[in-house]
Amino acid sequence: MKYFSGNGFSVLLLFILGCTPSVCFATTLHKTLYINRGEFVTVKLTTFPFLAFNETETYGSLNVVLNTTTEDTLVLHVHNNDDEDHGFAIKGYAASPITIAPGDSGTYSFSSTEEKLFIYYDHLNYPENRYMGLGGMICVNNSAAQKYYWNLKEHQTAFNVDIDAGAPVDWSSYYPDYFTINGNSYPNTQTDPTAAIQANVGDSILLFIANTGQSEHSIHFHGFHCSVVYSTGDRIKKDWVKDTFPIESMEGVVLLLIPDKPGRYSVHDHNLLAMSGGGTHPLGMFIIMEIDE
Repeated sequence: MKYFSGNGFSVLLLFILGCTPSVCFATTLHKTLYINRGEFVTVKLTTFPFLAFNETETYGSLNVVLNTTTEDTLVLHVHNNDDEDHGFAIKGYAASPITIAPGDSGTYSFSSTEEKLFIYYDHLNYPENRYMGLGGMICVNNSAAQKYYWNLKEHQTAFNVDIDAGAPVDWSSYYPDYFTINGNSYPNTQTDPTAAIQANVGDSILLFIANTGQSEHSIHFHGFHCSVVYSTGDRIKKDWVKDTFPIESMEGVVLLLIPDKPGRYSVHDHNLLAMSGGGTHPLGMFIIMEIDE
């Protein structure tokens, strides 16, 4: 019999136990989310009421990006720090949503055997609670490629104020005035290392994009085409190679970008209104990618 040391011994032990590395190394990941209420600060430093799923009890406008693999189970402990009932659900996932009373908490278990993007959100008082900020993404991926995450949202200041006060809103008159990626508008998008792509020619870049806003957003890449790895909706098909991706509300895509030339290239919403903030261009959904040799 041949003996092994180090990694070789680990492999031999796995075969002796009659299991594969993927089974033996599967883990249960525990993650805590807090539903917090606060004030969203726009790129023009105006504010409006907002809600978010945060990592701590301290409010922030960025919803947590949850990462897991096909080998793991994600157990979410969701605490409601608000003074109203809130919920937690994952679009397209079979588990039943949970409702969480003020000051209470709930547990939600999630796993996927496929590499996908999922959107989690507050299903209560829909779409108002989700529009007010309570929507984020779960990324299931086993790749070692560079990864970036864009959570797209748009906001109409007056709607946030009315919803926060318990007043009804007329969605047929919805006309947003601020547009954000991960809670930021340009130029603040450039300081977000999870959003502002910095890579080299030939790198494999996975971009997870979730539209948790109320409007469709059509994301356009200058200089490059991306291939579709996964899409939650029917309008964008797997393996399509394009430079523009229309993403409907509560839909998402996973894109693969492999830059073939250096330079600075912009990515933005094709709707020019979405490139503005408070009526000023380009204070909206806009990012400049930096590609080096």
